[in-house]
Amino acid sequence: MVTNPQRSTRIRDVTAIKKPIGELLCASGALTEGDVRRVIEEQRRTGGLFGQTALRMGLITEDALQRALAVQYGYPYVDEGQSTLAPTLAAAYRPFGEQAETYRRLRTELSLRWFSEDMKALAICGVHRHAGCSTLVANLAVTFAQLGRRTLLIGADLRRPRLHQLFGLTQETGLAELLAGHSLIDKAVTSPHPFDRLYLLCSGVIPPNPHELLSKHTFHWLLEAARERFDAILIDAPPVLEYPDAQMVAARAGACLIVTRRHVTRIADVLTAKSLLAPTGAALLGTVIND
Repeated sequence: MVTNPQRSTRIRDVTAIKKPIGELLCASGALTEGDVRRVIEEQRRTGGLFGQTALRMGLITEDALQRALAVQYGYPYVDEGQSTLAPTLAAAYRPFGEQAETYRRLRTELSLRWFSEDMKALAICGVHRHAGCSTLVANLAVTFAQLGRRTLLIGADLRRPRLHQLFGLTQETGLAELLAGHSLIDKAVTSPHPFDRLYLLCSGVIPPNPHELLSKHTFHWLLEAARERFDAILIDAPPVLEYPDAQMVAARAGACLIVTRRHVTRIADVLTAKSLLAPTGAALLGTVIND
């Protein structure tokens, strides 16, 4: 059998840097060195995995084990109270919970329907400002980054921006400055720790001419350049029924997803939003109902 030497070397390198689960549990403070020795002795006597053995012995919690496994497998997330990220980012704080699973299900649907080598950008548009669009797109971006995809999250709501608040960032430099020619892209894009596959281009300072900035060819050029560098580009767009900006953003992206709010958004409003987006030529991938 002929093997690929380069591929074999890569596999060995990955295996070499994988730390034992006991070492990770010690580093997190969940176990002491004495605890590790006790677990190893129990393993030799009864067999089984280290983590499950420690759990059965009552030395660690299920949460501590899941966190250590996440580190071992390069699956980033943050601890409650240990980050400037907003608590509504469930995918970042509680990736094993039901809410995060809902975002992963949406990620899977979008991956199957849209994302590919040729189709990477998606505008996510709330019908109105109370739909919860920014929170949804921020969580979705985190799940794409946790999947290992190089993900760019763009704050294109230049009217009432929220992404900088969700990620605990300042609003000094962003998309508005970039489109106006006041900043370079490398200075405007940031990556929130510990999500090294997630890149943020927030809205920046609220400009007096948001629609005109989004209509510039510079925005088209930005997305074309981003398609060369990223696997997924998610765009937080303004509300469809309130501003014409969403139509321009959807047209530039090539696809859009409509976000509604249960018991708030009317069916008539959804139909109006769809009719407004139709002339953009963007593929309408579906509608999400936020609780």
